Amino acid sequence: MVTLDIQGPIAWLTLNRPSVLNALDVATVKQFGVYLKSLRERDDVRVVVTQGEGRAFCAGSDLHEIATMTPVEAAASEREMGDIFGYLDELPQPTIAMLHGYVLGGGLGIALYHDFRISSSETVLGLPEVEFGWTPPWAVGRLVDIVGAQHARMLLLAANKISGEEALTMGLVDKIAPAADLEVQTRQFAEHFAKMPAVGLTETKKLLRKMSLLRDSSWDAEAAKAFEICYSTPEARQRIADFLAKKKAAKK
Repeated sequence: MVTLDIQGPIAWLTLNRPSVLNALDVATVKQFGVYLKSLRERDDVRVVVTQGEGRAFCAGSDLHEIATMTPVEAAASEREMGDIFGYLDELPQPTIAMLHGYVLGGGLGIALYHDFRISSSETVLGLPEVEFGWTPPWAVGRLVDIVGAQHARMLLLAANKISGEEALTMGLVDKIAPAADLEVQTRQFAEHFAKMPAVGLTETKKLLRKMSLLRDSSWDAEAAKAFEICYSTPEARQRIADFLAKKKAAKK
């Protein structure tokens, strides 16, 4: 579900559920967290890159799993996911999300926990949660911290899907590259940090984290509460059922 490949000073974490566009289920996120904790102790690893196997970085949460949960269970599960991705802040190494294909919902949420985001120009990014009837259960504060309040409103309330080019314009991603060159350019960017003094990077990252109040975990707690309220409504439950039925019918 997640693989870890150490290539010299660069650690490559790969979301590895390509048949479901790397949708996030509980087991996948927990495995991701185990790797993050191990990387925190690796002095030989200077940069961490997260990527997705197959046609997408990550198309969001696994709705099949969420559909089996009560609102309380779903909110608790999503809150745990936010806490685990928050480990990315605690890593001493700079972190980079390499984005391609679909980067939706929780997929974009993961990217927001990284220090940097590099995207293919053809990537499709968005937060469709409001269309399902609920608020994103984590990463909302980080979104506002990165792109500002008005861009966040457009992404969250209008549920707009945008291209890599548009994401660069609003500051959602830091660099874009043609799909064929994405891995090469990401590697070059990672190598730039790998050559820098580790202590300077680590201490500066800690300082920026203290200054970035919207990245505090308390905002994830608030988002999880809002998600539970929304997911308790009949409309939200019906929309997820309709979506899963439509997907099932499309496979026949």
